[in-house]
Amino acid sequence: MKWQNWLERTSRWSVVFFAWFLSAFTVVMQQSDVGWSPLHLIVLASLLMITEFFPFPGQEGRVTVHFPFLFTLTSMFSPGLTGMVYTAIVLTVTLIKKHSLYRAAFRTGYTILGLFGIQWFLTEVGTGWINQGGIAMPFLAIAGSVLVYETISKGVRDGIELIRPRPRRSRLWWANWQLESGAALLSLIYSLAYYGMLHEGRETDPLAFLFFYAPLAAFAVLSNVIVRLARKEQKLKLLFVLATEINRNLDLRKVMEKTILPLSKVIPYNRGFFYLLKNGRLHPAVTAGEVPEHLKKRQPPLNQGISGWVAAHGVPAMIHHAGRDPRCIEDMEEMDEVCSVLSVPLKMDGEVLGVITLWKMEQRAFEEVDLTFLQVLASQTVVAIKNARLMEERERRVVAEERNRLAREIHDGIAQSFAGVLMKVESSLKIFDSRPEQVRKWLDESQVELRDGLKEVRHSITALRPSPAARIGLIPALRRRVEAFESETGAEGIFEVRGEKVPLHDDAVETIYMVCHEALSNAGKHAKASRIRVTLDFQSDEVRLTVEDNGVGFSLAKAVYKAEAQKRYGIVGMNERAQNLGAALQFDSEEGEGTRVILTIPIGEEEEAAVHAH
Repeated sequence: MKWQNWLERTSRWSVVFFAWFLSAFTVVMQQSDVGWSPLHLIVLASLLMITEFFPFPGQEGRVTVHFPFLFTLTSMFSPGLTGMVYTAIVLTVTLIKKHSLYRAAFRTGYTILGLFGIQWFLTEVGTGWINQGGIAMPFLAIAGSVLVYETISKGVRDGIELIRPRPRRSRLWWANWQLESGAALLSLIYSLAYYGMLHEGRETDPLAFLFFYAPLAAFAVLSNVIVRLARKEQKLKLLFVLATEINRNLDLRKVMEKTILPLSKVIPYNRGFFYLLKNGRLHPAVTAGEVPEHLKKRQPPLNQGISGWVAAHGVPAMIHHAGRDPRCIEDMEEMDEVCSVLSVPLKMDGEVLGVITLWKMEQRAFEEVDLTFLQVLASQTVVAIKNARLMEERERRVVAEERNRLAREIHDGIAQSFAGVLMKVESSLKIFDSRPEQVRKWLDESQVELRDGLKEVRHSITALRPSPAARIGLIPALRRRVEAFESETGAEGIFEVRGEKVPLHDDAVETIYMVCHEALSNAGKHAKASRIRVTLDFQSDEVRLTVEDNGVGFSLAKAVYKAEAQKRYGIVGMNERAQNLGAALQFDSEEGEGTRVILTIPIGEEEEAAVHAH
């Protein structure tokens, strides 16, 4: 890997120095008068500088429409002089913007080689085609010049990029082929117009050149401004999408992906990391961009690398040249030539939960507005993390409550039954010979109690498994539960669905099933019913579950008092589930009159929003 990096750097600087030497040598050796005034050179160079200052924002932000200016300067003066002027302009713009001189120098190198390719093509082939006159042959000559320039310059650039051990694919021609092709087509059109201006006898003074090429420079400026405004709009859209995802989706990983993946559209970066802080280490939950596999698994501790430093200190960092910052020493061993870094902490109530870090292979690639936006984005993401943690805590609490409920049911039901059976068996052993009729009676009672206990054990095991409603759907699960009730009790069970089915939140589905399950269990244990009816009614603004039996009924006040006194789940548990969902649970029962349990869950817009927020 080291020799590949050395070869790539050597190749880049070889291209640069060879191109600069070739330009200087041809300018020194040039003896003939070019026939154009220095004012022409100044006008074209000024417009060229404008297009370089306002590039088309591609993946790397370096696609410019400079070819018409370079082609004109090459045909008017020489490729050597054009190359020197272009080098001076690019280096000046780079210094003003404080970008990487290394990359800027290489860009001038492969561009100059493309200019000399144009001169070779025109000398060997193109000039003869142009002298033939007409339209077709000059068009082919200019189109060939564009093709030769693009092939040589982009071929050298992409070829050296592929030497790297990990090529940056986003920099290659085919990664930006639409923008590159559009710029080449625009260059061809303007170059043809330049040929027409020369050969139709129009004015060729510097002012004419200014008016001819000014629209192209203005187009470059306008395009740059429009894309910048579009990125600001995309930032607002990204914040809106993130806020929507936070309210709609409790899956933290999906929220993180919605955060960092679209981020490249508003803040261009090469590598993005979304870390979560766990046990003193940063775990890369989501990565984006050109991230090698070994970096996806790297878990830096606090104070190691820029991400570890941000996590340890809880403050953001924007670094324009990572190689010169001591906080990035560990990172630079893994990051080839990464120059700019943007890293912000994810903080909640003073606690750092994670870090978002963006890397860009360009010096001074990030601005203060990028840092501000990323901080706003991080604050929104913290809400998602908080919601996810609250949901995890809620699930742990529900699991704990469910365990306590099962423990109470086993203690109050199965354990008591088994204790009674054990007492009768022990007593039967003592009076087996003297009172055989009593022993038979106790054994018969014990057999019934053991069968009931076995049912309780099976119900408890079922409760520990994932809900059937979650596995097979609500309606099939309710139908199976009614069928199971029939087989267990011998009573008649009727299941009915009314209305048009509508999608329900997972919590609503679980609550409907558990209330039905508990109501049927109570009916089987206590109601002595011969018939039970379960109705699921979908209405426009609510869904209603009704469980009705013709059993002995009960006093609600006595049942609630008894359940709370004995700490049993039953009615109290069903009511808690309904309250947590914002639903209404109603019991209609009198002793000797049967029982009706009605669960009503609102599904209007406000209620849906409340359910999702819950």
